[in-house]
Amino acid sequence: MDKQKDGEKSKVVPIDAEVKPRRKRGLKSASIMDNTTARPDEIARAVKNSFQYFNREIVKSDEECAERLNAYFRDCQEQQMLPTVENMCLALGTVRRTVWDWENGISCSATRTNMIKKAKQILAAIDAELVSSGKIPQVVYIFRAKNFFGMADQQEIVVSTGANAEQDMSADDIAKRYLEDSRTVETTFSDEQ
Repeated sequence: MDKQKDGEKSKVVPIDAEVKPRRKRGLKSASIMDNTTARPDEIARAVKNSFQYFNREIVKSDEECAERLNAYFRDCQEQQMLPTVENMCLALGTVRRTVWDWENGISCSATRTNMIKKAKQILAAIDAELVSSGKIPQVVYIFRAKNFFGMADQQEIVVSTGANAEQDMSADDIAKRYLEDSRTVETTFSDEQ
């Protein structure tokens, strides 16, 4: 039996009906619990590492921001905790979006923007060292580099729309020039062989 509720269609299932378990989508579940190799004690440590910053209020001054960043990296070293962008944001008492804004000079001073850029450069350097020594998978490094550190798989091609000598050339002149250019390439290749 179908019922309409707030313009949406919903299905009413009798209480005594057999409920089928939900199927996982795709070949593998996206659940971390279904895919982790972490032991329960390692999971507990990860929770402790992140939750220690939960009740922090957002930094109010550049001086406090600097103190928190220094304390965060010191905590990571003393607790043998891998520093991450996510935990760094929590240590600053905020979320990634706010830190991204600060990094891009939005709603903060140039001093704070520079601090955040340097802190993220430290995180990028740590990731680079770990991937270089085979301690983290390359795909993890690539994901983090693209999403947190501004790296990209792209090639820039600059197209100039200024005055061009070819604009004043006839179609025959352009064809002649093309043939000359292709002969130059052939000559260059044949000379190298």
